[in-house]
Amino acid sequence: MEETISLKEIFDIIRKRLLTILACTFVGLGLAGVFTFFVVSPQYSSRAQLIVSLPQSETTSVNDINFNLQMLNTYKDIILQGDGQAQEVQSRLAEQHGIKMTPGEIKASLQVVQAQNSQLFSIQATDGKASNAAAIANVTAEVFQETVKSILTNVDTVTIVSSAVASPKPISPNNQLNLAIGLILGMMVGVGLAFVFELFDRTVKDPRFISENLELTILGTVPLMSAKEINAQYVPKPANKPTAKPTTPTSEVGRRSRSKV
Repeated sequence: MEETISLKEIFDIIRKRLLTILACTFVGLGLAGVFTFFVVSPQYSSRAQLIVSLPQSETTSVNDINFNLQMLNTYKDIILQGDGQAQEVQSRLAEQHGIKMTPGEIKASLQVVQAQNSQLFSIQATDGKASNAAAIANVTAEVFQETVKSILTNVDTVTIVSSAVASPKPISPNNQLNLAIGLILGMMVGVGLAFVFELFDRTVKDPRFISENLELTILGTVPLMSAKEINAQYVPKPANKPTAKPTTPTSEVGRRSRSKV
């Protein structure tokens, strides 16, 4: 016979294993805190904004505008994939800022962000130090400004609209998000363990299991005793001692009279 579990039984299991669920929740929160604040290194990001102007014709058409926007993909390839660009950035970073990075590390730290429907784009650099991120973005923008004309003959001018500035606030890790994820995962693990423990608990919880599943007759039940009743000790009552016969005044007078005879 297929067994089903009701919503009430689910809540009963959660209430019964509440300490396990809470313990797992706090453990998950603690592990997320350790991972966020002590294991993961913070990453900082800075960006320099540029705009490239192409030779303008006497009449500007829609095709010219679309061509200018499509050229941004070419600029992106030059910045992120050009070996000559990365090597020049590597040399200047070492000479001007004392930052030693390989061309591959420089390319991996860069990202070109394009504004929607705009010729303005940004060179964004990410590094473990805020000052290094700003230096990488600024040097890359300067090298691109100086070398792109020799690569693309149709480029008129390259203008650095704004230079990168070191940001004191890291972009990662996201402390609140990581703690929330740890809290939720810990709670899920706790609920899962609660049902696992309940699954391996082979004690009989319902008299119907004996009569329906085992097909046995219930002869009697033992009521549930409280902890106070279980720990109570039996104290026997003291035995009744025979009481002495009280002395009456009449008997006392009789003894006195017999003594005088």
